[in-house]
Amino acid sequence: MLRRSWLLLLPLLLPAPVAGQTWNDAPVRDLIRRAILLRESPFADTTLRHYRSLAHGFVFTLLQFGPGFPDPPRLAKADELNVEVYWEAQDLSKQRIVAWRDGTYLPTVTTYHRDHLGIVTNNYGPLIRIGDGDEVRDAVHPLSLEGLDEYDFALGDTLTLRPQQGPIQVLAVQVRPRRFDRPRVIGTLYLERATAALVRFQFSFTPSAYRDSELEDISVVLEQSLYEGRWWLPYHQELEIRRRLSIFEFPMRTSIRGRWDIGDYDFSVPFPTALRAAPQYGGLATPAPDSAPWTTSLRAAAEDAQPFDRRDFDELKGRAEQLVSHQVLEGMPRSRLGTTAVSDVARVNRVQGLAVGLGAGLRLNGGYERRGTLGCGLPDRRITVAVAATATRGATEWTFDSRRAIRDFGDEPVVSGIDNSLLAQEAGKDLGDYILAEEVGVGLRRRLDPRWTLELAARGERSSSVATEASPVQNEYRANPALGSGSYWLGRSVISLAPRGALDRADLKLRLALEGGAAAIGGSSYFRASFRSDGSVPVPVGHLRLRTIAGWGSRELPKARGFVIGGRGTLPAEGYRAYGGRQIFTSQLEWRLGVPVPAIGLGQFASTGKRAILAPFVAVGWADGTMPGLTWVSSHGARPVVGIAGEFLQGLIRIEAGKRLRGRGPILITADIAPEWWPIL
Repeated sequence: MLRRSWLLLLPLLLPAPVAGQTWNDAPVRDLIRRAILLRESPFADTTLRHYRSLAHGFVFTLLQFGPGFPDPPRLAKADELNVEVYWEAQDLSKQRIVAWRDGTYLPTVTTYHRDHLGIVTNNYGPLIRIGDGDEVRDAVHPLSLEGLDEYDFALGDTLTLRPQQGPIQVLAVQVRPRRFDRPRVIGTLYLERATAALVRFQFSFTPSAYRDSELEDISVVLEQSLYEGRWWLPYHQELEIRRRLSIFEFPMRTSIRGRWDIGDYDFSVPFPTALRAAPQYGGLATPAPDSAPWTTSLRAAAEDAQPFDRRDFDELKGRAEQLVSHQVLEGMPRSRLGTTAVSDVARVNRVQGLAVGLGAGLRLNGGYERRGTLGCGLPDRRITVAVAATATRGATEWTFDSRRAIRDFGDEPVVSGIDNSLLAQEAGKDLGDYILAEEVGVGLRRRLDPRWTLELAARGERSSSVATEASPVQNEYRANPALGSGSYWLGRSVISLAPRGALDRADLKLRLALEGGAAAIGGSSYFRASFRSDGSVPVPVGHLRLRTIAGWGSRELPKARGFVIGGRGTLPAEGYRAYGGRQIFTSQLEWRLGVPVPAIGLGQFASTGKRAILAPFVAVGWADGTMPGLTWVSSHGARPVVGIAGEFLQGLIRIEAGKRLRGRGPILITADIAPEWWPIL
């Protein structure tokens, strides 16, 4: 080992290499040797004896759900910490949590490894460990002597980074492992052009590095700055750990995201004697809200830390996949049984009765994925089936899918699947209007930036009417409308804006869809446009939230592609799906006020929360272009309503009470799980 270290000194006499070389050529290998030596300089330089620094950071727990994860994650828990960091040569490091507060925003079960609550002082050393070794253990660092033989290196571009000491030029060096059956990393080293000092390292891991089968992936960003003109030391770090169920495929993931800023270095403070025998991560064992004079609320501080912005991590993951030719980089099993929603496993409606189903998926190297589902309604014995194949290339996703399904004809759900099954089974109140849809198509989905997405599709679709077949425990089901419209060839384009996921700031979500179709027999054609938006802005007290739905269809619009409004989900207090046709419009404005409520513990890990939302609202709806043979009719002008909504259990439950202003009618009350959760229910 000593002889090899001396050999590393030779490249220090060589000039810096030029970007644009291929994998493992002489200049890049020389650069890596220089970087290895200089990476050890804080520990080898006898002028750096000890220091104390202060780290301020956040650790967030986030939840993300829905098929394809179209929206950003939701904040479930936030922890804000101040940590004292002590270091002494040779590489003795201890950390003390001196201030810690936390807040929960969704009922959640959250536990952190102790190293999630501190920083990395030595760039992980020669072997990388995360989660106290339970998540990643002994992954070889590329800037280590062993790393020279375990990784391929290639020079990228010359870039300008702006760490604390000011702008510097760096060389981007891409890193990929030579073998994937060992714990290794994939990522990019940013080395100072003049000295080869490590300024920034962003990386992910090979699947074999993950020791927990529920780990989807881990991404790390470490940044250093030059202090006293001599020592490269930590100044910013980010970590993201994403998890999903390993034994059952379900569109929900949890993420732990850490974000740290390190500064206030004091090189005169000696290492405290009392800490020498202490654990590496000590100090406060649990949150203590009064441990520091916090100057802002936790919600405001967490919002400033941008917990929902993962552009750097998306870029990191995309580059890692390109470096390894789109091999699967997730730690979970590649093939799993699963479903896209709870109600797809078992549900009740009036045309199928009790319907059961299950799906399976398989991920392949190269960015390919295959999925399939199979289901059956027990009373009607009708088989439903779907198959899909996906190819992903960076921000572009190509899909082929074919399915035979019983589904509601509406564009968006107006009730959760679980609530509808309970109402249908126990009270004979089914809130769906169903068709038998047989479809095949190809599509392209392109992420234009972190929030904007464009979708294009060409499809063949046939819709058939289905009749009421089942019987509820009480009452009787209403007849299912005849919505079958025959076969059409169609094209569809969708532009959508995902929300930021803001807590107390302005946010906006919208979706515009344009569709044109021609009948397979008969030559009739149609055009259809639909629009949805959901935006909020802060006001001096609370927030204003405006939700809008609009739709327009040409005269030949098929019944299965018509629009309908009324009741829950569209126009509270009016009759459920009382109005519809070829044109609709609804808009609901609510004033959202946070109010304190008693917190109720849900076991040792979760709580109902100390905050609820009360939201007085006004809404208006309009529908025209009646389609013959259907129960919904023109609204004959605007239909205004007023009411109040309440959201409880940290936003999980929403209750609405509304009264229509046109004509007589009772106050109608509805309760359901919040609409944000409907895609997985």
